[in-house]
Amino acid sequence: MIGTIFFPLSRVITAIGLFFATLFGGGGLAAAFSTPAPSLKPLRYPAWVHQHWVWENDGDQDSTKAFAQGFINEGIPVGVVNIDRPWATAVGDFTPHPKLYPEMGKMIKWFHDRDIKVTLWTTCMINEEAGNFPVAKERGYLLSGGKTQKWWAGKGAFVDYSNPEAVRWWESEMDKAFALGIDGWKLDGADPYVMLLAPAYGKGGLIGWKGYQKLQYDHFYYYTKEKTDGRAVVWTRPTDDVIGWGLPLTFASREINFVGWVGDQDNDWGGLRSALNQMFTSSLFNYVNYGSDIGGFRSGPEKNPQDVFTRWAQLGAFCPIMENGGGGEHRPWMYDAETTAIYRDFTLLHYRLIPYLQSQVSYSYETRQPTMRPTPGYYQYMLGDDIFVAPMVKAGNSRNIVFPRGEWIYMFDESRAYSGIKTLKFPMNEFPAFIRKGAIFPMGPESLNNAGDFTTVMVYPEKGTKRFGLYEEGRTGSMLSYSKANDALTLKSTATYRPLLWRVYGAAEPAQVTLGGAALEKAGSLARLKAMPRGYCVEGGALWVAVRDASAGAEIVIK
Repeated sequence: MIGTIFFPLSRVITAIGLFFATLFGGGGLAAAFSTPAPSLKPLRYPAWVHQHWVWENDGDQDSTKAFAQGFINEGIPVGVVNIDRPWATAVGDFTPHPKLYPEMGKMIKWFHDRDIKVTLWTTCMINEEAGNFPVAKERGYLLSGGKTQKWWAGKGAFVDYSNPEAVRWWESEMDKAFALGIDGWKLDGADPYVMLLAPAYGKGGLIGWKGYQKLQYDHFYYYTKEKTDGRAVVWTRPTDDVIGWGLPLTFASREINFVGWVGDQDNDWGGLRSALNQMFTSSLFNYVNYGSDIGGFRSGPEKNPQDVFTRWAQLGAFCPIMENGGGGEHRPWMYDAETTAIYRDFTLLHYRLIPYLQSQVSYSYETRQPTMRPTPGYYQYMLGDDIFVAPMVKAGNSRNIVFPRGEWIYMFDESRAYSGIKTLKFPMNEFPAFIRKGAIFPMGPESLNNAGDFTTVMVYPEKGTKRFGLYEEGRTGSMLSYSKANDALTLKSTATYRPLLWRVYGAAEPAQVTLGGAALEKAGSLARLKAMPRGYCVEGGALWVAVRDASAGAEIVIK
């Protein structure tokens, strides 16, 4: 809800990052770093954050349920619903509004019964009309003696995080929401207003914005993690141009920002480019896991421009976090059947990318690099190590693309591969996303609830060896790799609970395929192969190898 305005200075800041990307290589910022082996340690956050988020800017209990159900009815999965402001009786009071959300606990259970998580909007402020404001002021739990400050959501005062007693009291207030069964918070950006108190002071003495900011975000993150044993999250900004000078400011630190969004944009092409600008500047600070409001936050009751909304949804699918909400019309079925179908297809594609995304986010975090890595060109980036994205950022279907070095296979038609500088056309149901020749990476099933579904290991082999660290939630991950030499291709996986379906791009009919030295049976079709415990087939221009039980690892040799 804090506005962002795109000014040339933010382009300059992004350009600095692009200079270093160009200096160190054409594959994005990743090339500027060494590449240590993945640790394969369990995820530092719950994997559900990569699912599809939806939310209304203003709603109530009935409209919130109807909003999410509408997506489900259209075959579009929903993983998280955020309940935005206003949901409480007042800002800073954790009591659900009796008219808007009379049965908040039952509503949250309704979502949980459908395997949908629920987060609540909040800030560090207590507005003066909140029922708990007099208590907080009287007990000295607010900064600057309870001095109030006008801000974009009313007039209130700041919780004094330098006062341990105030923090314990604030936790008891937060516990009211935890008791409802929530899965986390959307922690919005009120903290910059600390600068207007002039001076801001608490029990610990004078405090500046950055000092207060760290106390606030750290407290929300660590207390939420402690209270829920790591099951809940805090959704925060990485960077955002809150002042409107084109100068992005950092918010929650990189170390604790495992689910982010880049503030508020207009619902037009300028807003989409502004969102990319904020994401690119976040990458310069090595943030790893964020997205933007699909369709833009700022708009009136009219529909958002259809082409902007569609292209923004496609962009959202190729961000670590895919989230849709804000003012105006954010329901794809309210446009037409084509928009709905495109939105559905790209949401399902995003779900298939989740194993790749959670792995690249985790590895990027370990190696102190961003997951979205700007590359030389006009609004282009690497999504992790092996997917290159050149979003549509203006009206029309034509796009000039500066490809990173190497060969890049078009994700929506693998018969097409590109390098160098090209001007290409993309119909509305396709998007400029490309796979590095030489890559190996996992793509998961669209259904996240069937452990028997195969995880597809996508292999685009070149001579040599390539590895991919597959990170998992709650367990040690596994290493996927291939080695290509002479006439043999060897595929390997360390132990994994996942049934694996290897897909080798462009492979011809093999003379022999073995698993652990034993010849595999050839299936007559891919459908038949998926019903077998192990085997292989050739279909659709690719060689497929199934290993349903890879709990002891797997080594496949193709000749």
